[in-house]
Amino acid sequence: MRYKNQILASLCTCCLILSTHAEEINFNLESPHKWSFEWGWNNESYSKSDIHFKGVDHQFTLYGVHATDTQKTLTPQTLFNTYLNPGKITIPQTNARIAYQINTDTALALNLDHMKYVVSDAQTVGASGQYLQKNYSNSSQQYLSPAFMHYEHTDGLNVVSFEFEKKYPMIHLPGNLKGHFFSLIGAGIVIPKSNITMTMLGQVRNDKFHLAGTNLDIAGGFEVDLLKDYFARTTYKVGRVNLSDVVTSARQDKASQKINYQEASLTLGIRF
Repeated sequence: MRYKNQILASLCTCCLILSTHAEEINFNLESPHKWSFEWGWNNESYSKSDIHFKGVDHQFTLYGVHATDTQKTLTPQTLFNTYLNPGKITIPQTNARIAYQINTDTALALNLDHMKYVVSDAQTVGASGQYLQKNYSNSSQQYLSPAFMHYEHTDGLNVVSFEFEKKYPMIHLPGNLKGHFFSLIGAGIVIPKSNITMTMLGQVRNDKFHLAGTNLDIAGGFEVDLLKDYFARTTYKVGRVNLSDVVTSARQDKASQKINYQEASLTLGIRF
């Protein structure tokens, strides 16, 4: 809730700036560029999540599961060997976005957040239900380790969203620097390639992309022009994915979970 309040406060500030300087802004000034494309990188934090598992020989729930992202640390070596290496372009947590500018302050966009979600090993969580001959009691706990199960969406937790965006000019920037604040709302689908090994059941992962659920998010940030047709953009996003149909094994066992997330991203873009 604290993070949602922060972003709502930021968006209200953007609106206040806009209304204060409305007379100085020409909203009818049309840009010759209608399209833009961005590429960049992100970091996430995730809420704890209850994960429900179901199959022919199991039906159980793990409660309050903690997970992290896996963005590579930025160093001179990873910058050139991973982040800027065309052959490894999808290995980091990345963003891709194409937008159409309807007018000076409104845009529509198709956005991909390639996030990664890894359940942390060596944690103890609540558990209920049963698998094979194992029955959890009401107060049972389960220690998570590869000997029990390994659970992650690292190929990845792919969110494809349609976004509606409003822009608010940044006033009194130094020199000839130009930029604007923006706020947006997005909705879409989640297509993970989940890497899940249920060792306690002797089941290996299903190594395929799969439509597993839906996403809703809101975001805000600012964009600054670098050159005539190029820009940099920072975004802070809060969202929720509802994964109702995760494939957990090669024999098509299933899981479901809901995850709240926060994302910070940096992208570079071109207008055309």
